[in-house]
Amino acid sequence: MKAKLLGHSANDLFWFILPLVLPSMLSRYDLNYTEAGGILTIYLLFTAAGSFAAGKLSDRFSRKRILSYGLFAASAGLISASFAPGLPVFLILISLTAIGVSTFHPVMYAVIDESYPERKSRVMGLYECFGTAAILLMFLINGYLLKRIGVRGVMIVTAIPAIVMGLVYAFSSSIPDTASIESEPSGGVTDSGPADPDHRIERGDALRLVLFLISKILRIISVTALLNFLPTIFVSFFGMETDRAAYATAFYFAGGISGSIIAGKLSEHFNSFGIILVGTVFIGFTLLVLAGNLPVWIYLIIITLFGAFASGCLINQNLLMSRLSGSLGRGEVFGIMMGFMTFTSAVSPAVFGFVLDFTGYREALYIFSLPLLASILILSWLLKTDRAVKSPAGVSL
Repeated sequence: MKAKLLGHSANDLFWFILPLVLPSMLSRYDLNYTEAGGILTIYLLFTAAGSFAAGKLSDRFSRKRILSYGLFAASAGLISASFAPGLPVFLILISLTAIGVSTFHPVMYAVIDESYPERKSRVMGLYECFGTAAILLMFLINGYLLKRIGVRGVMIVTAIPAIVMGLVYAFSSSIPDTASIESEPSGGVTDSGPADPDHRIERGDALRLVLFLISKILRIISVTALLNFLPTIFVSFFGMETDRAAYATAFYFAGGISGSIIAGKLSEHFNSFGIILVGTVFIGFTLLVLAGNLPVWIYLIIITLFGAFASGCLINQNLLMSRLSGSLGRGEVFGIMMGFMTFTSAVSPAVFGFVLDFTGYREALYIFSLPLLASILILSWLLKTDRAVKSPAGVSL
């Protein structure tokens, strides 16, 4: 289990290294917010495409090799990108990085789903906690290092843990080399409480799965738009130095650690649709508060809550994907999930940057809170019609 957790930590660093250095990219390449968002969009589009492919391949080929080669490719791409002489070369190299990054989550989600049929929610909570804790440390450490070794040095340092974990996976026996042939849903404790064989959701329920994916996409549009621009917002609109902006962004991931642990425990007793619904409501509330004119220290508290609720939703959506996916291979299921999530995340920064350029900070937050309202409506319907998972008292949350 330790190798799985540490590998997740190493991989998650790549998801947020670009937002951390984005303020420096603005000045280095003389970019506006739309162009800056475009860099993130290119990176995430390649990650999304790779996620679809990696999930499908992991049901047929060596998972150890996919994981280790992916970590090596991500490291090589990021280190090379730090030496890029210009923006076109930089974009090519971070695209390589993105392909390497894309291999981890679909494969590891499938491994965990098959390896831990009981208490899966707690394992998922611990898994997400390690990833979030690594990102928190990255923002704190790299915030300190930015003025001392520069952007290039920070990118190189960030890539080193992935090289180490790539070697570990290449020679470790802790990762199953192939998919489990029998990956049937287990009895006992489910993602949201004790299993009830008389009220089990019908496998292959395409409508519920599609609606769930849509609700997830709508939430991600809002969350990733703000999250990827947090360091830039602190620098451009709050007047912080780049190192202090990194420290301020770390509050999101500090909240994410507690949110991961709490949500993992709650999902053993309450309906996961209900947990995501409550979390989405509070995410919308945090966006509206962040659009206000308040002292900076209040924003830091709100960002901490933002991270907690967003992480809580992430764990429960993973559990529900496993439950709603029917007979699809586990790698394919999580590849689809990560592909949809990442594609949405890719589009969101570019659109958010465009809206920032033409409307301003507060107006952009108001606009990007609207998808959350649509997500809440869909989740309310899914919760109402969910007859499979009950709370201990026998009543849906």
